[in-house]
Parts: sequence; structure tokens; C-alpha cells
Amino acid sequence: WSQGRASLLHGLLVGMVVVLVVGGSYLLFGACRVAIHPDSWRLWRTVIGFVPAALLIAVLEEAIFRGYVVYQLMAYSTPLAILGSSLSYALVHLRSGFVWPATAFELIGLWILGVVLAVSRLRTGQLYLAIGLHASLAYWARVNKLLIAFPDSATSWLVGTNRLVNGVAAWLALGAIGWIITRRRACPSEGGRP
Repeated sequence: WSQGRASLLHGLLVGMVVVLVVGGSYLLFGACRVAIHPDSWRLWRTVIGFVPAALLIAVLEEAIFRGYVVYQLMAYSTPLAILGSSLSYALVHLRSGFVWPATAFELIGLWILGVVLAVSRLRTGQLYLAIGLHASLAYWARVNKLLIAFPDSATSWLVGTNRLVNGVAAWLALGAIGWIITRRRACPSEGGRP
């Protein structure tokens, strides 16, 4: 459990750092602005109350997508396990209604996130890192809607919206997380791939 706890905390920390760096860059370059929700009760209820919800969502979704689906698809091949579980994850998380190109951008971002989470599961042989990363990103995807606004739709292809995964900059940040995870030392004794 101590190694799992460390991986969980590592995932939470990586997710928070990436969101703060990307979000800070967006603020610095004017792609978004601080827009704190006027209802302070709703704001604090979400900021504090969504912590356990984000952890629960992450545990359940990682158990399904990176636990069960990846495990089932590994019988065929590792690439199929990564790509298939990521596609199913992305499709489940799409909002209803297809609006071109916003839906395509969101689908790509969700798929990349799914790939990163699947790679973290396969690299470590555990779900802890994926759960931490997922919980951190789910938390910020919910809370940022009450703290910032993306006023310029002309740059939405680059910075996305408050969904956090639907812009090219977010894709690059997710790719960087994936690259870092692949450089992490695997734990073969726990099922990770060297």
C-alpha cells in the first residue's frame, strides 16, 4: 500500500502541476480570465465537496476502463488494449450533441487522456497512478468552471474550453504527461512493463 499511496500522490501532484502550469500560461497570455462565481456558497461547496467525488469517480472509472477493459483487451494485444480502452473512455465522456469541430476536439482530447491513463496502468502494473491523475484532472475540470472563463472562441482550437482536454495546448500537456510516465521506472514485480 505504501508504494500505491506514493503512486496515487504522484498522480495527484502531476495532474495539479500540469493544470496550474497550463492554466497559468492561459492567464498570462490572456486566453482565459479569472471569473470567480458570485455564489460563494456554491463555489466553496464545489471546491471542498468535490474532492471525495473526484476520487470516487477516478476509482470507479479506472477500475472499469484501465482495470477491466484493458485487462480484457490485453488478451489480443497491448496496442489494442491502450487504443480500445481509450476510445471507449472518450466516447462515454462525450457530451450529447455533435457540434463540429468542438466535438472532434473534445473526442481527441479525451482519447489522449485515456491513452495516458492506460499507459500509466500498464507501466506501473497498478491503477494508483492513473487514479491520482484522473482524480486531479476530474477535480479541476469541475472546479475551474467556477473560477475562470474562456471569453475568446477564436482561440478555442488552441486552448479549448473549461472541459480542459479539448484544445491543442491541452493535448500537448497530456502528451508530456504520457512521455514522463513512459520514462518512469516500471515495477515488473507489480505487473508493470519495463
